[in-house]
Amino acid sequence: MAPRLEPPTPSTPTKTKGRRNLADFDIWFLEFSNTYNLNLRRSPSDLSPQKKRSLPYYSELRYYELLKVQYFNGKHTVIQDLFDNGAKNIYINWVRKPYAESNITPFPTQLPRATTEPERRQLLELLRAILDDIGGSVNLSSRASVADSFSYDPYVEPSPTSGIRTKRYSNEWPGHPARKRTRSSSEIDTEVDPDDERPPSVLSVIDRGVVRTASPIPSVVPSRAPSIRAPSTPRLDPNRAFYGLTGSANTSELTIASKVFSSNNDNEPPPASQETQTTVAASSSRSVKLPLLSRPDLGSDTDSLAPSSSTERALQISFSKHERLQESVRELLNDGSSTYSDLSHRLEKEITRSIIPSLPPDSLPPASPPPMSLPPFSHTSSHVQDSKSHVPPRTLYGGNEAFEQRLHRVWPYLPMHYDRAPFVVRWEILRVALHCGIHMDDLRIEYDPSWTDQRTLWARLQALPIFQGKSFPEKSRPEVWTAALNDKFSTTGKSVVLTASLTPNTSKSGPPFTLRLNPLKLDLPHRLSRRFGSDRFIELVIPSTGSQDVKNFGEAAVESFQQWLVNDCHVLLGRIWTSFFIKPSLPKKITNNDTLQPQSKTIYQERVYLFAEDGNDFHRLKPEEHWSPKGEPVGMHTNMGRGSLIDWLLQVPNNQKQPVLKLFSRIALGLSRTHPTVIVRPEQIRHRPQDVLSPTGKVMNDGIARMSHGLARAIRDLMGLNPNSPIPAGYQGRFGSAKGFWIRDTTDSSDEIWIETTPSQRKWNCDYLEDDHRTFEVRNESRELKSANLNLQLLPILEDRAIDKSLMKNQVGAFLRDSLKRDLDAQKAAMLHPVQFWGWVFENSPSSRRAERVNHGHVPFTAGLPSSREDILSFLVFLRDIAWKLRMEKCQELQDRLNVKVGRSTYAYMVVDFLGILEEDEIHLGFSSSFTDEDSGFSETFLHGMDVLVARTPAHYPSDIQKVKAVFKPELGTLKDVIIFSTKGNIPLAEKLSGGDYDGDIAWVCWEPRIVNNFQNAEMPVVPDLFQQGVVRKENETYLDLLGAKDITSEFLTKAFLFNMQQNLLGMCTNYKEKFCYARNSVHDDSAILLSTLISHLVDRAKQGIVFTNQDWAQLRKSLSRVEPPDPPYKKEHWSGKGEPTHIIDYVKFSVGKPTVETELKAFNESLGHAEQFDKDLIRYYQHFEKLQRPFNERKEAERMGLRKSTWDTILDELRKDIDAVAQEWPSSRGEWDAKVTNLFDKWQEISPTSKVKSKTVRSLLQEDQVKVGLSPWDLLKASFCFKMYYKKFPMFVWYITGRQLAYLKAQCVSKGKGASPVLMIPTMYAASRPDNKIVRAFGALDDGRNMAEGEAIDEEEATTLSDDDY
Repeated sequence: MAPRLEPPTPSTPTKTKGRRNLADFDIWFLEFSNTYNLNLRRSPSDLSPQKKRSLPYYSELRYYELLKVQYFNGKHTVIQDLFDNGAKNIYINWVRKPYAESNITPFPTQLPRATTEPERRQLLELLRAILDDIGGSVNLSSRASVADSFSYDPYVEPSPTSGIRTKRYSNEWPGHPARKRTRSSSEIDTEVDPDDERPPSVLSVIDRGVVRTASPIPSVVPSRAPSIRAPSTPRLDPNRAFYGLTGSANTSELTIASKVFSSNNDNEPPPASQETQTTVAASSSRSVKLPLLSRPDLGSDTDSLAPSSSTERALQISFSKHERLQESVRELLNDGSSTYSDLSHRLEKEITRSIIPSLPPDSLPPASPPPMSLPPFSHTSSHVQDSKSHVPPRTLYGGNEAFEQRLHRVWPYLPMHYDRAPFVVRWEILRVALHCGIHMDDLRIEYDPSWTDQRTLWARLQALPIFQGKSFPEKSRPEVWTAALNDKFSTTGKSVVLTASLTPNTSKSGPPFTLRLNPLKLDLPHRLSRRFGSDRFIELVIPSTGSQDVKNFGEAAVESFQQWLVNDCHVLLGRIWTSFFIKPSLPKKITNNDTLQPQSKTIYQERVYLFAEDGNDFHRLKPEEHWSPKGEPVGMHTNMGRGSLIDWLLQVPNNQKQPVLKLFSRIALGLSRTHPTVIVRPEQIRHRPQDVLSPTGKVMNDGIARMSHGLARAIRDLMGLNPNSPIPAGYQGRFGSAKGFWIRDTTDSSDEIWIETTPSQRKWNCDYLEDDHRTFEVRNESRELKSANLNLQLLPILEDRAIDKSLMKNQVGAFLRDSLKRDLDAQKAAMLHPVQFWGWVFENSPSSRRAERVNHGHVPFTAGLPSSREDILSFLVFLRDIAWKLRMEKCQELQDRLNVKVGRSTYAYMVVDFLGILEEDEIHLGFSSSFTDEDSGFSETFLHGMDVLVARTPAHYPSDIQKVKAVFKPELGTLKDVIIFSTKGNIPLAEKLSGGDYDGDIAWVCWEPRIVNNFQNAEMPVVPDLFQQGVVRKENETYLDLLGAKDITSEFLTKAFLFNMQQNLLGMCTNYKEKFCYARNSVHDDSAILLSTLISHLVDRAKQGIVFTNQDWAQLRKSLSRVEPPDPPYKKEHWSGKGEPTHIIDYVKFSVGKPTVETELKAFNESLGHAEQFDKDLIRYYQHFEKLQRPFNERKEAERMGLRKSTWDTILDELRKDIDAVAQEWPSSRGEWDAKVTNLFDKWQEISPTSKVKSKTVRSLLQEDQVKVGLSPWDLLKASFCFKMYYKKFPMFVWYITGRQLAYLKAQCVSKGKGASPVLMIPTMYAASRPDNKIVRAFGALDDGRNMAEGEAIDEEEATTLSDDDY
């Protein structure tokens, strides 16, 4: 008998009113359904009645309603017993054949559970009959009567159309006439129509679907096809169940099951120890010789109702044996089992059909045909051989079987009962468990719909004994959590991003890598996430295979890791994930403090993109669909392989002549995070057949094209830019296969919408049929220009090209000295008045601060203080002494960065003159507002008649800085805040600047005469041919060359992944070149030119397929110098050379920068004096309540005599203990800063008035609305008391936990002295607030003891108002 699923409530009839126990019934209902794989569903609460009726399973919603009636009538245990007996009578005729081998005798399994759609229907018929009889007052003394009399029809193979459901709108059973019945009085409160809307607290997001198998169990057709040898590196097909327990897969290309079900009389029973598995249709995707990446249909609509693999897993595998789960998956990949013939024959047909690839045209027309698609599967039957001789041995990726066994244990699992939770809840549960080191076996708490509230979920987990004493990770922000619960997994303009990381595990046992899931975050979407759903993508950061921690595993293990990463299916959170792209990630620096000195190491990392191909809550792809439908809600996706994903983006059939590595690199365009704006209609697209060419054939407009004035304005409006500001001159963006920069056509002023693309922009042949391929995606827009800092990397070239090198060095040093003094003087002045300081913080804040506020809709806080340092400084602006340390850190940055600010210089996007009016070596630069340099007095709206320097970083050749002529052309005057280059000449100016182009490259522009006049151009060097010299090589294999592969998708990705996972020597070569040129004091000799050429090749290594290994690098270094050049002195903290510094960077750092900063900081410190941490204003609130206590002597006397404490004595004594308990955890807390602070903050918020007193006065301290915003009297009392106790011992604890309340208390005290009340602002208003520069200057003047000069802050209204003297 199946295990009894006892509900939380008693089985006897209860007089439950309304829906008091509805949540308990939901749990019982799902467990009952999953026990027998009935796959019954609850009514989706988020769909309208009309949409519910359109559901293919609408008719089955009646099971939920009728079972609920009987549950509240107390008859659910009767129904369960009857059903279990009847299911066993039916199930005795269901026999499984392990691996479908003919020489193995079939035998029945132990659980009466459906594994195919026909079996499920039989069980539903049984349940229908039981419910009919129960509803008609069946005799309960003969429970088995219904089951025993229920007839069993032998399994009959359905026709290809028999399993397709039609919509049924009757409220009665499918296939039976409707009958009337009266409702009993006990049913009135509980029976609900399937169309009724349920309260979200009862039916959560999980009600949109039910736990299903990852893939269908298709119909059985006798087979006649011979088996085909398995590939060497099989990969789990995304169209089959992935838990490995409901079926077996074949890794031979075609092996067909001759029979799956047979009666008990077929053969003798096998030994009792033999294991069985239900055969499931599966085929390794590597076994199919497909030239395309798109995939055909894999099943019918009825396939989506196949049994739940997660339930099978939960009932047949112990939680402590997760290794078996992964082992089963791998066995399915490598066994030689037969499978169903319909799918196998379809795949065989695809192998043998002729291939006519579609090649890219010479010039792209406005619209090309859609990509080639595969025909529907054939249902012709085949036959299988009766021998197991074809079963290949288990395939090893790299020969290290033990390591591969450990690799398959990297992905942890969640218990089965969490499968019905929303995806975000599953992510959070697993994330917390991994952080706390909790084994999944121990996580046995059942899911509750209330966990969709993040605070409730965390409180429930924190209350579990296994989490006691554990430090929790950082929380996801509330707005992100809310967005993740949305069906679209996004909010307005932003999508929820899933990120994770793998770190090496140095232990010799267990998984070789430790998985960490990061908090959810909001970011701009990319094209693939907009099309297929952002919840289907995970960005996984892994250590580079060149890092020492990975090398320690051994060469064979590293190879296994690479193959596992790209070719294995990764089972996580009930989904199958596969990798499809990889790129370098930012390196991570780890600092270890030992007894001698801090030591740090840099870990280079890669970012791998994973795609969810399939999952428990995925539907089957329909025959007419090539890709998953757009706009699918979370939890209702359609299965689709990574090959189809790549084909949708790159349209591979039209681009097979492209090199493998270049085509692979284009996937990055689909992953660029952008603002989606206007969807352009096909007739509005103008594909230019050729670029602007020079007389020598050079492309003069590489990466740039034009758009209409109307389109540029529409984009501005959709992006939410200031409608009163000028329309941007251009946008950096993506459009279909085009990448680059688009500028407004200066000859167009109409409202017409059009856009053009050029051959240099189009990276692959795109048909532009789908809206997503015709959506203009904005990366950045041209913006108002401001003065720029001089990149230190440009200094050696400036010195090399200087007419007077000593003068150039002195001038650059003077700019640095002036810049540092100006910044330090401004900060020193800001310290004198809070308003001035607020203005200084605003002016010195990064631009990302504004974007962060817009993204969140408020100023984000971590615990009691804002998250960013600049916002903390503004928040504590009135607390001069407390913010002193943070201000000192800001000063220290000036010394570390040594920014050489040049007032008459800027950074601007490079564009071209399509009108052809600029001559060679002429540029045009206009400003949208007056560009002002206060030091020099420059204030103009354009440059004209002057020499300027232009450059790009990184710069290596002496010619990478060019002196050109700035001229103003009225025809180009509407293009502001971009620098316009000429299209005349033989070589584009952008190419002279470090090999740049116009697809969004930014130029440094300088018109400072003291630098420009002392500069002379260098001719472009004759660069060596490193390919001819054998220094570097190139991979030229095209996608067309892969057509003979058994699995072209895996072959394509394997080659690309392995190449991109090789160590990139760009950084190493750049550092060496810097040391080499410093030691030789030259940037223009032959060796320097060779190294610069090498670096320029390595910049595009991944895209161009440049091969340059460690052995090549060692050989080249040996030919350049016998001795490794030392690090330049400027890389060190202090000057270590002899005499005075002579190199320009040494001089700027040690002779100018450090002395200036140290002198100013010393004077700054002396002007501030000692920072006092105590503030009497912050303890006044506590002192008020302290006076309510009895005098100290009386309290001591009462304590001695054993008298009862007064109310306030008890409250404050208990509060002291609670505060002390939380504060004592501060020094011992470990882990990341945000997680540490957030965990303690959660515990702080739990401190409430003691229950030892029963006083209405105490309850009045907790006014509900004030508690929610943290400003109740109790919150203020806690904060004031905490400050008094720990302001000296743990000042950081005090401020980060109680910062909001302390700032409020301080504002009250300061306002009282001003004779005004503090003003509160709502979060959005606070986020949008900024200082008024005129008021800031006015307050500064008052502090200096003078009245504001009349001309310092006269506004427009004053200027136009007539005084009395004017009449």
